[in-house]
Amino acid sequence: MGTSLKGKAAVVTGGGSAGTGGAISSLLAAEGASVVVADIARDSDGKNMADKKVEAIKKSGGVAVACNEDITTMAGGEKIIETAVSSFGKIDILITVAGNFWLVPTAEMTEQQWDSIVAVHMKGNFSCIRAALPHMIKQKFGRIITFSSRGAFVGPAAANLVYTNVAYNAVKAGILGLTAALASEQKANGITVNSILPSAVTPLFPADKKPLADNLPVPEKTGPEYVAPVVAYLCTDEAQKITGQFIYTAGGDICIYGRPLVMPGPHIFIHKDDMWTIEELKKTIPEMMGLG
Repeated sequence: MGTSLKGKAAVVTGGGSAGTGGAISSLLAAEGASVVVADIARDSDGKNMADKKVEAIKKSGGVAVACNEDITTMAGGEKIIETAVSSFGKIDILITVAGNFWLVPTAEMTEQQWDSIVAVHMKGNFSCIRAALPHMIKQKFGRIITFSSRGAFVGPAAANLVYTNVAYNAVKAGILGLTAALASEQKANGITVNSILPSAVTPLFPADKKPLADNLPVPEKTGPEYVAPVVAYLCTDEAQKITGQFIYTAGGDICIYGRPLVMPGPHIFIHKDDMWTIEELKKTIPEMMGLG
């Protein structure tokens, strides 16, 4: 068990999954955070994934509670955050991993399919962020980490696909806009807001990873557990100066993207042959960004 997040209270949406959300929930708890695992998904036996993840965290000596509320409603977002406040006395960290995806040609996409993607990704982010902000503003501290995708920038041809899901591409671009604006808005309140653009093989994206148009190498290791340390680092006190960033992470690869329009310039890329540790990232990422 680590101590980088000791005393922190966190919410992870999609946190019960066998993919990235679940890996993040486990690592945050292992680093001392008390975690609300928010997830409505069920396994093949009908058991809620959030409950299963909480059981696993507790067996490992961590602290966690499950929340089975729907992020696509404002009431659901409020109940998720209230679970943290009522269980742990506060909310310090909000990580919005929950998402949905399927391949569909644009000409065949239904209104219901479009609305589902928008509801889960865009309203799902807003419902939880809106509920968490008053608590974070009051305590003058907060960590909000959204999840976007390189799909926000590239079309199907760049991903070696015949078609993708334009609703997904659109909302992932929207999440970047939300992240940038919220980071600027909340900086004076001690709240950092960053977006992760991961690459990992997960239940939602089980296919082998392929190169995209940003010229980043195909990761050698594709487990979602490689994404979690960067997320956990951004939650630490030491990451206070890191905000408004779009950060790619996959395997041992990390890339901090130059922001379009506002922060034009080259991307900053670094590679490690193995998994990064939080202690390594406390030194490496500020050095990458010239923060010293």
